[in-house]
Formats: sequence, C-alpha cells, structure tokens
Amino acid sequence: MLGRTIHEHIFILISIALLRLVAPASFLYLFLCLYTRSLAINHLAHPLIFPIALLEVSFYLLVYIPRKGVLQKATYTAPSLTPEQRHALFLRCSQHVSFSSTSSAPSALTSTYPLGWFSSPTLKRENLIEWILWALFSCDPSHPHVEDSWKDEINAYVARVEEILGRKVEAGKEMKTKALRLTLDEVKMVHRPLVWYMIVALVDFVTSVKLYYLGFRQYVPLNQLPLRLRNITSPSIFPPRFFGVFAQPSPSATEYFSYWYRPHRTSDRDPIVFIHGIGIGLHPYTAFIQDLVRLDPNQGILLVELLPISMHICSSSTSDPQTPAMLPRRDMLDALYRTMHSLGMSHAVLAAHSYGTVIAAHVIRDRDGGQGRDEREQEKDGLDGNVDKDRDPDRDTLRHRNKATNIHPSASQPPANELHPPKPTFTSHLLIDPIPFLLHLPDVAFNFLYRVPKRANEWQLWYFASRDPDIAFTLGRCFFWTENILWKEDLDEKIKFAVVLSGKDQIVPAPLVRRYLTGEDEVKHLWSSSSASNSVTDKPAIDLEVIYNPDLDHAMVFDTKERRKDMVDVLDRFTMVHVT
Repeated sequence: MLGRTIHEHIFILISIALLRLVAPASFLYLFLCLYTRSLAINHLAHPLIFPIALLEVSFYLLVYIPRKGVLQKATYTAPSLTPEQRHALFLRCSQHVSFSSTSSAPSALTSTYPLGWFSSPTLKRENLIEWILWALFSCDPSHPHVEDSWKDEINAYVARVEEILGRKVEAGKEMKTKALRLTLDEVKMVHRPLVWYMIVALVDFVTSVKLYYLGFRQYVPLNQLPLRLRNITSPSIFPPRFFGVFAQPSPSATEYFSYWYRPHRTSDRDPIVFIHGIGIGLHPYTAFIQDLVRLDPNQGILLVELLPISMHICSSSTSDPQTPAMLPRRDMLDALYRTMHSLGMSHAVLAAHSYGTVIAAHVIRDRDGGQGRDEREQEKDGLDGNVDKDRDPDRDTLRHRNKATNIHPSASQPPANELHPPKPTFTSHLLIDPIPFLLHLPDVAFNFLYRVPKRANEWQLWYFASRDPDIAFTLGRCFFWTENILWKEDLDEKIKFAVVLSGKDQIVPAPLVRRYLTGEDEVKHLWSSSSASNSVTDKPAIDLEVIYNPDLDHAMVFDTKERRKDMVDVLDRFTMVHVT
C-alpha cells in the first residue's frame, strides 16, 4: 500500500491516468484510421499499434460494456432473518455504538451512529426506514410487507435509533440524503484496459514461479485448467494463468477455487491454512509465505486462491448471472472443508488477511460444520450468541492430528456426494487487518466503496480495488453484513486467537476495533487477555492477543521482515503441537 507523500500521490495519479487513457486513445486512433482510410500517421506508427488499438476497442465494447450491465444483477438473495434474529442483531449492534471518551477518537462516521450510513447527517423518518429495510430485511421500501406485517417491528427500530441519537426524527423524506445500501446500490466500476490484465497475468505468473520454487504445487478446478487439458470450449477466467499448464486437477471435488499446497511432513506442528485478501492474488504475501516455509520446511501450508477478488474476470459472473462468482457462506465452508479433508488436514491453524478474514469469521461461527441442523437455526444461534460451545473432549488432544508423513492430496477424501463434510479442527486463528469486527459501523463500507479518494493510498485503493469490476461485483452483490459480522462473543474460549491491526488503516476502523477487543483505553503494541487488567470475569476468558501497529496502513504489515516478525512468531507458537 502506498503512503501519503506528494511523490506517491503524483505517481499514482499518473499511473491511473495512463491506464484510463488507453481506451480513449485506441478509439481516437481507429477513428483517424477510418477518417484517413489508412493506418493513421503511418510514418510514425509502429505496426503493432493498429492491432493493439483494435483489441482494446473490442475489449471495451464486447467485454466491459456488456459485463457492466450484467454485474448489476443480484446473483443470489441475502440470507433472510426471522423477527427474533433481527431483534437480537439490532439490539447487539445498538449496544456497540459508543466508546469511552478517553479511547482513540472514532472517525466522524462512527461518532454519531447510524448517521454515518447516510450521505448527509440531515435525514428524516423515511430515510431511516429505507436504511433499516436494507440492513435488516434486505429489501427496499417497495416490498409489500413494509406497510403490513413489518410495520410495528420497523417502528420499534426507529424508536431505538431515536434513543441513540437523543432526538426525534422528523417525518417525511430528505430527498438529497441517500442511505448507503451495498447490495441495492449501483455497482460502480471503472474500465481497465486489456493491457492491464496482461500485467496482472505477468504478475500472476511471477508469483506462481516463486511459489513453485518454495515447494508449492497448484491445484485447480477442472474448468480452470488450460484448454489442452480439459474438454470445454471457453476459459473460465481472464487473464489466462500461464503457469496453469503445470497445474494439476483438484482432487478435492470442489469446483470453486484453486489452491497451492505444500505437503505436511511433521507431527510437531499443525499445518497452516492461509486465505488472502482483495488485491492481485497471492503476490503481496510471497515474502510472508517464504518466512513461514523457513520457519519449518516440513510444515504443510494450504494457500486458498479467491480469483473474484484477485483482479481476474470470472466467467461465472458473465455467462450466467444466477451463478455467483464468490460462493455463498455455506458452500464456501463446505468447499474449504472438503479440500482440507482431501489433503488429510484434520487439524490446522487458520490465518487470513482482510477479505479472507470474512471467510475466517464464517469458520469461527460455524459450530458444527452445518451437519444435522437447519441453516437458519444455526445462523440464529450465531446472532443470539447462545451457541452450545461444548466440544468433543478429545478436540485438544493429538489423537487425530495430521500424520508425520508426506500426505498425498488424495488421502482421506470424503465422498464426492457428501453434502456437508465435517468441519476440521482449527486449533488457532490469526486475523490480520480483520474486516468482520464492528461491521455494523459504516467505516468499512464507506471507505471501500463510497469514499471520494484524496490521498495517494486512497487513489490506489479506489482504482485498483474498489472500482475493479469483479471486486466491486463481489462486494456489491455477494457481501452480506449480517452473515459476515463477527463479535467478540463468537470467539471460542477453547481456541487461541490473535488479531493484527494497523492504526492508520484506511479501510478498517482499527482504533475502535482495538478498543472493542481489548476493553482498554491504553494503546499497547502487544496486548494479551492473559495479562489484561479486566481478564478476571464471570465469563471464561478468551485466549486473545492483539498486535497493534499505530503507524501502518492496511496491508503494510506484510511489507518488511521486521513488520512480519510478530505474525510469524504468533504462527510459530500457534502451530506447535503440545503433547499432554
């Protein structure tokens, strides 16, 4: 992530301008060719300019423009909540909107919740109802139940908001004020030229080579293999993954994501599962991954790839709008569990960054792997915080740990027709720049999708992430805050957790999250629940560590070896197997 210097500001603006000028320049060149009936300014033109311009114009007209319309459509509906679930969720959110006046100052958005969810602090009753309908009912005011069965419930929520604000909300609607409604608002995207996707392909290839030489092997779904290795007529992703000619079909029976795997050959440590965040795939994490390999060359590492948030075009969001590019929560968990079982990973430590922590939150809240229970009832438990946390008494022993052998990626694979594979045991979690905590506050949504960029780092985030078509589609149509939010009460006291926060994070409200997790006003670089002043309570203590880097922005913790040291040390401790 770039900093905030004037030099970086100039650099990023020039870079974005050059990329955005490619398409207009191509149109202009072809117009001149048509106007002059020859290759325009032929004495100056390189022979490749015409075909490149033709490709860029074709890509804009035949790919970007059609997809821009397709990506506005919802892929699947938001998870529906019962009145009891809505009430429990709203009550919990309303209890976490104020912070100690001596704590780190909250942003302007979160200081007057829920006004930060609106484009202007001037709002009336209908504006508030519009937001409540999106947040809790996943619909707009045109829904037929608004004036019928939901009326009393909505009025109760409005009354509670008025209590929080300390004033009555005037009747009517302020037409100039708009609520931030991620899954209902327009999916905003900016065209990026074909040449940019070629750069992405090159970076992906370089990253793949690095991972290969670190001992990883790539496994991909059948529909992502190169054409010469499969019997379908069109690629499923773009740009092409040139290293894919060496990839192997995934043995895990999942068709939804590719992954890299380094075999597990030790009984002294648990393997690591790592899920990356939004960006250019695994490229920003290669140094971190190398640190983990050096930690113990015999330790297994599974790297999950999420191409819809990796600056790739995924065909599932173009050819069939009803087939989501990013899987729904239950399907993603089943795919992850099935992959782990195919690799013989019965125990593992889960590490995740940024968007990857959303999937980690799903894992944490998934109490029984989805087996034998209705999905809605399971979600209700997650909202109410009344989950039975009793576990198999053997879960903390060594009896089913991964064997100290070279596990082949076909071992222990559950039947392909198994609807919900059992959940592996995750002994610890490392959450880096986590998205799910305090997700009911508007900071994450506003900072990523609605903020007008000003600084260099904000421009970088805006063009290369927020306005990428597939990333914008994933966040605007596949991201549901009610199922992605994570509360401190969701953390199992039998499992170790570590959270890494960056004080100047331009996405996550890190000061508020730190205050929420630690319960302390004093800012410490390393905080542990075992030594916290308020650790003695009636409730079993959560084994939680918080690493706070006050001067870093989002993802900057991966930039240098010194910054990565705390995370590597945590995983060093978390992965060690202690025989009792």
